[in-house]
Amino acid sequence: MKNRIWTLFVIVLGLIMTDYSMAQTVDGKKFEFSTAASIWNVKSNDGETETVINVPLRLGFFVYKGLEIEPEVFLTIPEESKNTGYIILANVSYNFKTSKALLFFVLAGGGYGNGSRLFDFVMDNDMDVTVYNFGAGLKFLVSNSAALRIEYRFTKYSGEKTETSRYGSWTDELDRTDNNMLFGLSIFFLKLARRVRF
Repeated sequence: MKNRIWTLFVIVLGLIMTDYSMAQTVDGKKFEFSTAASIWNVKSNDGETETVINVPLRLGFFVYKGLEIEPEVFLTIPEESKNTGYIILANVSYNFKTSKALLFFVLAGGGYGNGSRLFDFVMDNDMDVTVYNFGAGLKFLVSNSAALRIEYRFTKYSGEKTETSRYGSWTDELDRTDNNMLFGLSIFFLKLARRVRF
C-alpha cells in the first residue's frame, strides 16, 4: 500500500512540474560544478588516529532545458593512500524549476569502482564493483550562479572476487544497497574555458 501511495505521489508531482520544466533551469548557464566534502577522523583504543578525506565531484552539462548529463566521482583518500577508494558514475538528471529560487531534480545512473560507500566514504573492497543509483533532490539558488544542494540517493553495489591460497579458493561477494542523503554546493557557469588564440 505504501509503495502505491509513493508511486502516485511521484507521478502527480511530475505532472505538476512538467509546465515548469520548459524554462531554462538557470538562466544563461550551461554547466554545473558541484561538490561536498567530508572529513572523518577515527581514533582507536590504542591511541592511533587516522584521518580520511572524501570529495565527491560532479561536472554537469545541460544538454536541453533541464536535462543534464552529470558524471560524478567519489574519491576517498585515507592517510595511507594505498587503500584509496573510488567510484565513477555517469548520471543523467532532469531539473524542474519549481520557483525562481528552487529546483527539483531526479537522476539515474551507473558506473564502476573498487569499493562501496559507507557513511559517504568509499571503502576499497579490492574488487571490481558495478554501481547503479537513483535519486531526487533540491537545489536552492542563492544567486544566479550558486546553489545549495540536498539529495537522496538509492545505490546498488555488486561485485565479486575469487581468492586462492594453499588451502583452497573462495569467492568474496558484494551485494548491497544503500540509502544516503548528500549535502553540498553547486556552481553554475556558461563556458568551461575561453579559447586561447595565437
